[in-house]
Amino acid sequence: MTKPTDQTIYSRGYATEILKAEDLSLHRLTLPAPAPGFEDFITPWLLKTKHATSLVDPGPTATIPYLAELLKRQGVDRIDFVLLTHIHIDHAGGIGDFISAFPGAKVVSHPRSFKHLIDPARLWESSQKVLGDLANRYGPINPLPEDALLQDTPGFVPGIEVIDTPGHSSHHQSYLYTCKSTKVLFAGEAAGVYLGNGYLRPATPPRFFFDVAYESLRRLMETQPAITCYGHFGFTQDTGWLKKAAEQMVLWREALKEIIASEPDIGVKCALAGLEQQDPYLERRHGFGEQVASRERYFIKNSIKGFLQSLKEDA
Repeated sequence: MTKPTDQTIYSRGYATEILKAEDLSLHRLTLPAPAPGFEDFITPWLLKTKHATSLVDPGPTATIPYLAELLKRQGVDRIDFVLLTHIHIDHAGGIGDFISAFPGAKVVSHPRSFKHLIDPARLWESSQKVLGDLANRYGPINPLPEDALLQDTPGFVPGIEVIDTPGHSSHHQSYLYTCKSTKVLFAGEAAGVYLGNGYLRPATPPRFFFDVAYESLRRLMETQPAITCYGHFGFTQDTGWLKKAAEQMVLWREALKEIIASEPDIGVKCALAGLEQQDPYLERRHGFGEQVASRERYFIKNSIKGFLQSLKEDA
């Protein structure tokens, strides 16, 4: 297992109990930041039921030793299933190392992702190309043994439903756990990024298709969860935030259409300035610390690029 240097880790991580009921517990696991400004960003979720102990999105390789330590501090010495919402490096880059630490676990992921998990060379190459030094801070993506992949997912854990939610990526899927009247949704990035305090942004990097992403959100809204757990970073018990994410996507599309109509060669920086005047959720970015605000600005601009590309292709 690759152990990061002290210079790349800024805290040890901690667990927050979100839900406790009979035969059910849910914890948000906050991992150490692999880079300045990435505090409160990488979020695995630990779901324990009477049937199984499952982990959603283990995170990148650099933080796996700390995740393993954190789980053991929580009294978890066995993971039955690892549920991957998608295989981007910040969500699943450390899956190979995680299975080395918890060798009995089976990995649930979209079948389209299997070849990249078994041989992650192209995934690592594209991560370095898109993220640059941040990819190096996240750590290399090590191969996952093929026999760790769960080939037949229906009914693998009673109460867990796999929901196909492409948009953020073509292989993205979400998970809904239902126990009696309680529904817990693990949305990954299909419902955007929710950091609490009224902050929400789309996670629509190039290349994305608006109709596909919006349909994924519609599917999630239909589930009417009691708790929605985001890949970045928080959770909410207000089902209205799924609708707000859909409304935000429509707002972005219409606002950027108008901006392009008046200034066809608009740059991403100017497009961001125009969006911030119309989107009240983006404005909350300025309430974060300087480093976190800078991080969010980077990802917002990436999502704007996705929208601009999508609009040009539709024109």
